[in-house]
Amino acid sequence: MALKKALYYGAIAIAILIAVTVVVSVLTTILSLAWAIVSAAVSLAVLLGLVYVAYRVGKWLFGGSDRGGRTTDGIGTSGSSTTSEPADPQERLRMQYVEGQISEAEFERRIERELETESVEDELDRELNRER
Repeated sequence: MALKKALYYGAIAIAILIAVTVVVSVLTTILSLAWAIVSAAVSLAVLLGLVYVAYRVGKWLFGGSDRGGRTTDGIGTSGSSTTSEPADPQERLRMQYVEGQISEAEFERRIERELETESVEDELDRELNRER
């Protein structure tokens, strides 16, 4: 009878050991998966950060500017433009308006004046072409 009890308790101990092993394996798998997700997210964040830094450095090195293409020297006055100014006066006015250098009312007033000037110039050009 003692042998029967010993075998019975031994079988129960082995079953408990197997159950604990399965539970520990499942928990380890879940933790490994969570760690892989966190690791991937951190790696992606670092990669995006490096790409952003490379973009900003490239933009800085090759003449891009966040201030509409104008550089500022140490005294605080505007230096020369790194990009060529638009030759079209209307485009120049649009750029000034977009950059916030002139108000909407000022923009409309100046663009109206430009359009009037253009119509007078067009009439003069037409007359000159007719005379030829």
